[in-house]
Amino acid sequence: MRRPHFPARASVLVLLLAGLVTACRSHAPKAAAGPAVDRPDVLLVTIDTLRADHVGCYGDASAVTPTLDALAARGVRFATAVAHVPLTGPSHACLLTGLTPLGHGFRDNGGFALPASVKTAAEDFRAAGYGTAAFVSGFPLDRRFGFDRGFETYDDHLPRGNDRRRTPYVERFADATTDAVLRWLGVPSASAPAPVFLWVHYYDPHAPYEPPGELAQRFRAAPYDGEIAFVDAQLARLLRALDQRGTLGRTVVLVTADHGESLGEHGEGTHGLFVYDATLRVPWIMAGPGLGAGRVPATVARGIDVLPTLLDYAGLAIPRALDGRSLRAAAEGREMSDAPAYAETLYPEREFGWAGLHAWRTSRFKLIDAPRPELYDLIADPKETMDRSREQGASADELRRKLQAALSRPAPSAAAAAVDTDTAERLGALGYLGGGRAQPASGGARRDPKDGVRLMPRLNHGMSAARTDPAAAIRDLTSVLAEDPGLLMARRTLAVAYEAAGRHDLAIAELRRLDKEGQLSAEDGIVLGDNLRFGGRLAEAVDVLERVARENPKFPQPWLSLAEVRIKEHSNAAAAAAYAHVLSLVPDHIEALRGLGDLALLGDRLDEAAARYARILQVDPADAGAMTKMGVLKMRAGRADEATALFRRAVEREPANGEALLYLAGALASTGHPAEALPLFERALAAGPRSSMALNGLGLTRLAVGDRAGAAAALAESLRLDPKQPDVARTLAVLRAGPPS
Repeated sequence: MRRPHFPARASVLVLLLAGLVTACRSHAPKAAAGPAVDRPDVLLVTIDTLRADHVGCYGDASAVTPTLDALAARGVRFATAVAHVPLTGPSHACLLTGLTPLGHGFRDNGGFALPASVKTAAEDFRAAGYGTAAFVSGFPLDRRFGFDRGFETYDDHLPRGNDRRRTPYVERFADATTDAVLRWLGVPSASAPAPVFLWVHYYDPHAPYEPPGELAQRFRAAPYDGEIAFVDAQLARLLRALDQRGTLGRTVVLVTADHGESLGEHGEGTHGLFVYDATLRVPWIMAGPGLGAGRVPATVARGIDVLPTLLDYAGLAIPRALDGRSLRAAAEGREMSDAPAYAETLYPEREFGWAGLHAWRTSRFKLIDAPRPELYDLIADPKETMDRSREQGASADELRRKLQAALSRPAPSAAAAAVDTDTAERLGALGYLGGGRAQPASGGARRDPKDGVRLMPRLNHGMSAARTDPAAAIRDLTSVLAEDPGLLMARRTLAVAYEAAGRHDLAIAELRRLDKEGQLSAEDGIVLGDNLRFGGRLAEAVDVLERVARENPKFPQPWLSLAEVRIKEHSNAAAAAAYAHVLSLVPDHIEALRGLGDLALLGDRLDEAAARYARILQVDPADAGAMTKMGVLKMRAGRADEATALFRRAVEREPANGEALLYLAGALASTGHPAEALPLFERALAAGPRSSMALNGLGLTRLAVGDRAGAAAALAESLRLDPKQPDVARTLAVLRAGPPS
């Protein structure tokens, strides 16, 4: 027998990188057609989920909002501003069209798109010769819902991320959105200067509240306020950039929000269920040419008034068909009477099978039409805690007549849209369902949301914990279903929790029951197909996924899941065909590009792999996964320095990306930097999952720095995960035999 020996460490770590490969699988404003007119630039900033009373200039002495406060000090702050829907998509439709939901037809997140017959702000400004651009930060404003219409640049590139609690491509943090805007502003225009209409949307105050960096500790007791402070700082960067370009002085700036946040008021944790002022009262701050300093008009500002007000300040005609009106007179200190505001939420009806809510508001009263109607005196009772519907019956009747007249308005055609599985998954990750598939309980009237709200804490916790704490989610969702068996959202999420718990049999059984009842959605079919794949029932998985693909020919997700099945069947050519079909449906679909790149890498078609990953980085320059794979290709080509630089960029972008950490560690170890590599291997293992490849790298690197005991521990754990590693077993045996005499 020949004496066991340690492999050459550098060569082994190069092989480690090869093994990891085998194991893995803005433009500047441009003038539009139209006359060159000396008009102001217009900047509309919408901050998601920002309630007015958490801003300093609206009375919150503890708020850290110096940018918003300074903007109000040099401009105009409307004392009362209200949204029309406590949901991102419908409310932004109001802001951008000047119409209520009854006029634009966009009634819920995800299940609607702006009808072609409804004109948008960007179309109005572009027709007048403005350059138009938008930068949005949350999936409910994805271009698939029609918000991009009229914008020359519409940047809705949301990052994939590496947080296992989050679904990819649902949110872009405020600093990244600001970075994108500043890149766009920094590109010189090739055409003649033109005024610009720029819309910037920040999503961060939306739940979950996780302010970054030092703000997390500073706002540990109030993370919602920490996210507001973060957005305020990013708004400061944006305004500073405009000032440095010399354009801020000629820019009309309007900052508002799509809706607020309940934060526990009326039993609601977030938003969407009710139409109380906790979720409808928002800030409205303006500054710029023609706007005096420090003015606080008492006139109630409505979301539908944003577009006509901006058109007025830009010197453009206001279409007569708008529901809103210009508030310029009030902003300039002239007397202006209040106009009534319509509000609604169909979220409880479409997502839970409960009753939808409609409201009619004046400056003093608000009527909420529900199974048990409510009337509030907003002056005497701004928190809406005392229902006055009995003692103020005449006022309630008058408001109800006006509400019913508004509701009789014909709805625009083609507003409803099919909800594909990708849309439903992303909305679900944000706490929405978005499919509008809920059915009321059999027989009887729909449940008043006031009665159903007590189920929401358990339902919300079950939804948010379904993948991260499935045992707790299963308990919560099971208890909710015991009280309301008609909650399809709870049943669907329960299947997801079973999947996360590894109980694929129970997930399959739950989804098969939904199928038998005729309630299996396209998204449910994907979850069913995935669970069948996880359970090794590949033929059944193919049957389900192909059925979903036939019934939803424009949806990419069943083809992505089919590709995973084909890979498990070792049919890489069929997997590649599935990914190619996704690209025929959605050009530049990042996960399809990634899948094709990974298959090319596995097949040693390195040029093809490089082209796929390069395209991902063109679409999303911050995609850490594509950076990492490009680094692998550089390593394979012997360009270790370039590879290491790419791995470092990926880790800087996503410090908890286990794959990027592992590749960086392997590159450093194989190029003679084991001490620097060691903590990176440990971070990669902490990020998870623990793999034999990562443990082998850690063990060999510990050996390289003289830690024989630590090396033995890592290699022993690797062998427990995968006993069929003869080289690792021999190395471990040598380590345990002690140093050579």
